[in-house]
Amino acid sequence: MTSTHQSLQRAVAILREFSEQEPSLTVGEISRRLRLHKSTVSRILATLLEDGMVWHNSMTGRYSLGMTVVEMAGVALGQIDVRAAAMPHMELLAAESAETISLVVRRDREAVTVAHLPSPHSIRHVHWIGRRLPLRTTAAGKALLAAMYARGQDWRSLVAPAEEEPRPSWERALEADLTLVAKRGYAEESDEFEIGTAAIAAPILDRNGRAIAALSISGPTARFDTRARDAVAALLIDSADAVATDLGMSRPTELAGERV
Repeated sequence: MTSTHQSLQRAVAILREFSEQEPSLTVGEISRRLRLHKSTVSRILATLLEDGMVWHNSMTGRYSLGMTVVEMAGVALGQIDVRAAAMPHMELLAAESAETISLVVRRDREAVTVAHLPSPHSIRHVHWIGRRLPLRTTAAGKALLAAMYARGQDWRSLVAPAEEEPRPSWERALEADLTLVAKRGYAEESDEFEIGTAAIAAPILDRNGRAIAALSISGPTARFDTRARDAVAALLIDSADAVATDLGMSRPTELAGERV
């Protein structure tokens, strides 16, 4: 039973390594990332190939997700909605902070709002579903970028400086910011994207540390100041983790057994 469970766990881990940024991988690449012997990876991929879970390009030797996964994804998308999973936690954040709560996802070079709860205050940060935000100067955008940075993915290609800014200068500053975000678990901004507005955001991470979305709290800078942001930061991080858990994406314990 233990061996069967371990094999299943490893098969799932292999499937999760494929992403939009890296849709195809070799046996060696998977082996290094999961720290498993190549023979183990090859054996599992062979089984997944038989069931149509992966596709093998015999010319390049690379693997990618198969049509069976696509079919299963269609079923899952009809039943699992990150917005539905996030809403109870967004309501809790709204009650605790009395500020605007938003759920955003990354679409190419922007963060897009897919759900939000407005603040009850008459003076508040106005948000709406479908609003597009820059990744570089918003808390939600930086939270999404920080998850890529922590995994060693290419985040630089998704952001660009203003015309008058030298690229090395802002890249160093943003990288320092992303390092801090990855370390403490949330991003913040004040008067960066919109003058008079402040926000904090935490990424919703899958089992491999990839950000599937981000939760943010935003409000007027005068009211949602440093002290107010610090007071709800821990709850924001816990809420983002809770959404991931509700979606079945909480991180597992380290894969046990064979190592390269």
